[in-house]
Amino acid sequence: MSEKDKTLKVVDRRMFTSDGDLREDVKAEMESQLPEPPKPPAPAAKEAAPVIPTNQAFLALLDMLAQTAAMYLQGFPDPVTGKLSVDLAAARQIIESLQSLKEKTAGRLSFEETDALDGLLGQLQLAFARMAAPQKPGPNPGGRPARKF
Repeated sequence: MSEKDKTLKVVDRRMFTSDGDLREDVKAEMESQLPEPPKPPAPAAKEAAPVIPTNQAFLALLDMLAQTAAMYLQGFPDPVTGKLSVDLAAARQIIESLQSLKEKTAGRLSFEETDALDGLLGQLQLAFARMAAPQKPGPNPGGRPARKF
């Protein structure tokens, strides 16, 4: 082949004109390559959480268990000796029962029931922790015996 037979074709592949505008053929090519814009999703009906009615019998059960645990923590008179006796094991059993009740009923209680259960459980756990903690003897300045009032 001779050099005269070869034809040279020059194609301008620049996207912009000398003025800085997008060339028409590039615009058309870009528009043809664009995917269809996604359709906005249909407005879904808001699924509200079901309203769970408060059961007064459940609240009474919580109250009864909390009062019993409080009685064990505060102490009650022994029928034989008349001295106050604290039963931490019984209080712990009631607190663990309330904790188990909370776990098993999660998501199925009304706001009032959940609030009451959480509040009672927190108060009883705090009181139990204070009662079960070892009593530290206070500082005794001067080596004098502590006064009892």
